[in-house]
Amino acid sequence: MERFLRGRVQLARALAVEIPGASYADVVLIITAVLSACASFRWPGRGIDRKRFVELLVLHSPEQFRTSWVSIPALINGAFISESETPYAGGNADRIFRDHETDLSFDEARTRYGDVPRSELRKHSYASLIYEWLRCGYAHRYCPHENITHVQPSTRNARVSYISRSIGGQVKRMMTFHLDYLLELAEHHVSIVPSAASLRPATWWIDRP
Repeated sequence: MERFLRGRVQLARALAVEIPGASYADVVLIITAVLSACASFRWPGRGIDRKRFVELLVLHSPEQFRTSWVSIPALINGAFISESETPYAGGNADRIFRDHETDLSFDEARTRYGDVPRSELRKHSYASLIYEWLRCGYAHRYCPHENITHVQPSTRNARVSYISRSIGGQVKRMMTFHLDYLLELAEHHVSIVPSAASLRPATWWIDRP
């Protein structure tokens, strides 16, 4: 199975750089399906797809992937915090931001935004957004969440970028997960697919208080 999944990631990488007509959606659909497969091999069963997907990304990814980091623009879009509490304040409303310029680790976000329930911080982590905004969006409707854009506005080193877009008279902070980031994340998890199932955690990360 590892060989098959590795081949799917190689296919996704080829689509991203070599195949005319291939789209961001095509590449991301394959990548997120591979990640979902990796999670299901580790924790088989029904009714736990989101829980195990997020668990895999948060607890079995190297720190540099920052999968437990919280998207601050996503919290803004959800009206959990105001822009005055973020790097968007002070004349930066139209600036393109990269992940490390605006987002925070889970612990930092919990400290800075103490009024936001921890459950919401977890739901707005990269791992959870990859599942909900990419995996579910492309698997069920072949389009992402309304706050996702396929346009990668920054070619500089980044996992995530944010651009501003006016939609219906309201400014949205649109999020892009960079393909290189997603491909490297998938490659890592394919490389550690277990040979046997693991015991389920007593409490999944996404459900922790």
